[in-house]
Amino acid sequence: MRMRAGRFLVLLASLVLPGIAAAACLLTDYSVRAEYDRSLMILTGRVIAERAVAASGEHYDGAVYSVQVDEVYRGHPGRSFEVFSENSSGRFPMQRSERYLLFISQDVDQLVVDNCGNSGPVSDKTEVLRAVRAFASPKRGGQKPNKPLERSGISSSWPNEPASAGRSALSR
Repeated sequence: MRMRAGRFLVLLASLVLPGIAAAACLLTDYSVRAEYDRSLMILTGRVIAERAVAASGEHYDGAVYSVQVDEVYRGHPGRSFEVFSENSSGRFPMQRSERYLLFISQDVDQLVVDNCGNSGPVSDKTEVLRAVRAFASPKRGGQKPNKPLERSGISSSWPNEPASAGRSALSR
């Protein structure tokens, strides 16, 4: 009987514990593109202060980090801002004076960083930062704003005028 109970507990633990560890990461797509698209702000910044905060309302206890902004890739954080990290499996601990790449979201009334995502020390995030810069830079190419869109079977000339009239719509 004792042996069966031991086996049952081992089986139960192997089934339950991986689910608990995975429960902290609730999203299915943590690619840089997906996190870029769903983030309120994306930036690099340096932690300049940290203070402990007690649990209140819907929030666990944790730490509030003051971050001085270096570069902004999305959003409008200002020169500095505060971000909360709860004391749970979702914690995103940061070190004072360290420079971070941060993908920031809003959680109820606080700014937070998802510890499962692509945030981390800038020194460890070279490839992620390269991708973020590519997403944030204005796209080049495509349709020129002063050239009419030409589609198969559709002429860009004025109605009742042959397409070879030699005058563009802009010269009228």
